[in-house]
Amino acid sequence: MAACGKDCLLAGVKLLCSVEINSTLDGNNPFNLIHFFMRQTTHHCYRAALLLFVLHLLLPLPAAVAQTAALDSIYKLAQKAPNDSARLMYLRRYGLVLARNNFEKGMKVLEDGASEAFAKGYNLLAVDYYLNKGIALYEKGEYIQSIASDERTEKMYLQLPDNDRRTWGLAAVLNNLGTAYSLINELETAQQYYLRSIEQFEKLKDSTSLLVAHFNVAFIYIDMQQWEQANFYLQRSIDHLSSKLFYDEAVHSIARKAAICFRLNKMQEGLQLLRKADSLLPKASYELSAIYVHNARGDYYAAKGDWQQSLQQHRMAYPLSLQYNDPYYIADEAWEMGRAFLQLQQHDSAEAYLNKALQVARQYNYLPKVKFILKDMAAYYAGIGDYKMAWQQASALNNFTDSLVARQNHNRILLNDARYQSRQKETRISTLEKENVAKSITLQKRSLMMYVLLAALLVVLLMGALYYRTYRQKQQLQQQRIDQLETEKQLMAAEAILKGEEQERSRLAKDLHDGLGGMLSGVKFSFQHMRENLVMTPDNQAAFERGIDMLDSSIKELRRVAHNMMPESLVKFGLDAALKDFCHSVSESGAIQLSYQSFQLHNLSLDQQMAIGIYRVVQELINNVLKHAAAKNALVQINYQDGHMTITVEDDGKGFDTATLYNSGGMGWSNIQSRINYLQGKIDVQSTPDKGTSVFIEFDV
Repeated sequence: MAACGKDCLLAGVKLLCSVEINSTLDGNNPFNLIHFFMRQTTHHCYRAALLLFVLHLLLPLPAAVAQTAALDSIYKLAQKAPNDSARLMYLRRYGLVLARNNFEKGMKVLEDGASEAFAKGYNLLAVDYYLNKGIALYEKGEYIQSIASDERTEKMYLQLPDNDRRTWGLAAVLNNLGTAYSLINELETAQQYYLRSIEQFEKLKDSTSLLVAHFNVAFIYIDMQQWEQANFYLQRSIDHLSSKLFYDEAVHSIARKAAICFRLNKMQEGLQLLRKADSLLPKASYELSAIYVHNARGDYYAAKGDWQQSLQQHRMAYPLSLQYNDPYYIADEAWEMGRAFLQLQQHDSAEAYLNKALQVARQYNYLPKVKFILKDMAAYYAGIGDYKMAWQQASALNNFTDSLVARQNHNRILLNDARYQSRQKETRISTLEKENVAKSITLQKRSLMMYVLLAALLVVLLMGALYYRTYRQKQQLQQQRIDQLETEKQLMAAEAILKGEEQERSRLAKDLHDGLGGMLSGVKFSFQHMRENLVMTPDNQAAFERGIDMLDSSIKELRRVAHNMMPESLVKFGLDAALKDFCHSVSESGAIQLSYQSFQLHNLSLDQQMAIGIYRVVQELINNVLKHAAAKNALVQINYQDGHMTITVEDDGKGFDTATLYNSGGMGWSNIQSRINYLQGKIDVQSTPDKGTSVFIEFDV
């Protein structure tokens, strides 16, 4: 009953990692998992079970991963993960499994994953990557490197905020350290780490993990054959079976405690435990559990001195150890059988089985067991009188003890070197991180400076653009003001000219009407008076009458001209009446049939100057029709609505090419254009040869 060997422990590790990927068990049920793991491993593999058991429970797998067997399947799940956290969790498992097939690549995945997790703020997940690195080193048999890695991982866990998730990780790494130290025969240090892992599991009140952790501590004392302490911790392990009883685990723990009771001469207690283990054995699901019962019963008979019965029990256990190729129990049962044969004085058989036990123990590095077997071998040869062989075995024992001490010292030196290398690596990483941080800060400063300069440049450009825009707007406003003033000046000049013209027209009309018209009327009156007092020949009479008629025509023409120059109806009755009167007089003359239409003008009050301007425009347009169009019919239409006035003058005359209109330079067209500009209006002339002319004018009143 000594420490478990490397291959057995690695078998447990590999089995558990295989379950992590392939098991169809409920990944969130710790009792199902520990039950499964403990059924698949022998008692000396409990430490390996806990090693990966803690890791597995720390991060329960979803059903998709539990059913995925291949590495590429895990990798595909990582690529399809919904977020960085889930992807990194998958890659952490992927790296550990990959390390079993390709150690370098697997470690690269774990190192890169840890760096990415730290960079993205997933600190706890990053430390879990380091936990897996320690397990990968352990599985490879690099126990010294595994210890150095796990010690660093422990420090990182302790720097994280205290919570259940962190406690699981810390318990796992402490347990792993205990297991690794036990494999380099540093049992005292291993015990300390196991006890510390128990403290963490007690915080979580996890009875399942405490069962295994106490069993691990018990085996430290079993390896050192300190039965009282081993008995105490086995009892603590059994106490944690009460909450959730698994038959295989119960058989292992109870039978092992029974065997220790027999070593301590507590026969009744041991028998009670043995009977209980016997009653549970048929319910156990793993045949290897029977080894525990046979081993314990063999110890019972050995304690009674019944070596024949003890041999019989170990003979029943030995084939099971061979059947399951369990090197620890092959060595253990061969040793127990050799001891029994010694007591039965069957020296050849004793020598054969002791040599077999020594061979297996040395092969699998079960160092405490080697020590005890050598001691029994020396006693055996001394018992048969072969003092030379006894001396050789005693020397081998001394040499082994010396080599064990030397190996321990060598391991300690290697461990110190590994720690130093780990610190150096950590220092290099820290230095690189600091350099990266410094570079990052420098780049950030440069980027910030660039952003500041860019922002300043943008502000300057924006201010320049705003200034230029304001300047342009001012220029445009100033130009608009100048244009407006020029327009106003031109309008004022035009208004003054037009006003002057109208005043002159009015004066001339008044002079013609009152002066020349009056004189002509006086002459006509004198001629009529003379006609009554003169005696004229018929010829003279006819000539005189023609003179009177011509004088009447002259007076009428004078009145017409005076009226056109300043129509009295415009002054007295307004624009609508004046235009209507004008159109009527043109029609009455017989020169053209002129129609007049007006809309909403009868109550419209206009400025006299504007009314005169409108009148003159219509008058000039009709004069042009009379002079140039050769039209039979014409239409004047004026419409007023909401402060907007339109004038339409149409005829059915011969028309003309409008392109010649703007180049003609005629006084009539110039007067029309000037008056429309004065009214601030627009004019549109549409004319086609032989199809008449249409003039459309619009302006605001």
